Amino acid sequence: MTIEINLKTLLLVIAMAIGLFFSYSNKLELKHTAVTNENNIEILDIDKQSISDRVVHFEKEFDSVNKKAFLIEKTVLLSQPFFYSEAVLELPKYEEVTLIGENNFDYWKISYQGKDYYINKNCITTDKQILKSMQDATYNHNWKGKVLNAYLGAITGPNGRETYYNLNMDGVLAIMRRMGNTDKYWIRDDGVKMLGDYVMVAANLELHPRGSLVECSLGIGIVCDTGGFAQVNPTALDIAVDW
Repeated sequence: MTIEINLKTLLLVIAMAIGLFFSYSNKLELKHTAVTNENNIEILDIDKQSISDRVVHFEKEFDSVNKKAFLIEKTVLLSQPFFYSEAVLELPKYEEVTLIGENNFDYWKISYQGKDYYINKNCITTDKQILKSMQDATYNHNWKGKVLNAYLGAITGPNGRETYYNLNMDGVLAIMRRMGNTDKYWIRDDGVKMLGDYVMVAANLELHPRGSLVECSLGIGIVCDTGGFAQVNPTALDIAVDW
C-alpha cells in the first residue's frame, strides 16, 4: 500500500514538473515572438498569446471617434494607455481636447495640439450639459444681494464695494504662472474672466495677498492683480470682465 501511494505521488510530481517546464518554455517563446504592427504596437501571434498578452493588446485597440471633449479635473496625459505609463503633460480643468479613440478599458486616446496622448476616461466628458453644470457651480448662488453687471457698474458685495475692469490679462496671467498657478484662463457665459473655478479680481494686496481667495457677488474670487483703487478703498474689489 505504501509503495502504491509513493508511486502515485511520484507520478504526480513528474506530471507537475513537465507542466512547469512547458509553461516556462512557452513564456520564453513568447518573449521572442513579439512583432510590431503598422501602428508601432507590439503584438503576438494569437496562438502564442497568454491571457495577459491579449488584455494588453486589446487595451491598445480603439474604436475611432472624433469628438470634442473637456477635462472635468486637472489631469495628466500619458504616453501609453496604462496607469503606469509615462506622464507627458498636465492639463487643467476645463481644457478642451479631441477624443479620437474609445474602448472598454480605462484609458482613451485623445489629440491635443496636434499630438496623440492617452487619458483616464473618467477625467473627460463629451457631454456639454455636464460642462455647463460645472461652470454654473462657479457662480455665487448663496449671495442674495445685488450682483455686479455692466449696467450697475458698482455695487456693495459680500466683502464691500465691487467694480469691474476690462484689460488685457496677459501680464496678470504671467505673474500667476510664475507663482505656480496652472489653472485654465477662460471667460464665463456672463463675461466674467475666470482662472479655473475662480473669478479673477484685483484687490488690496496687503489685505488680500495675490493668490488668496475672497468672496464676491459673482463667485469666489482669486486675487490676481491690484490697482490705485485699493489706496482709496482698501476693502474694494475690482473684477476682471469682458464687458
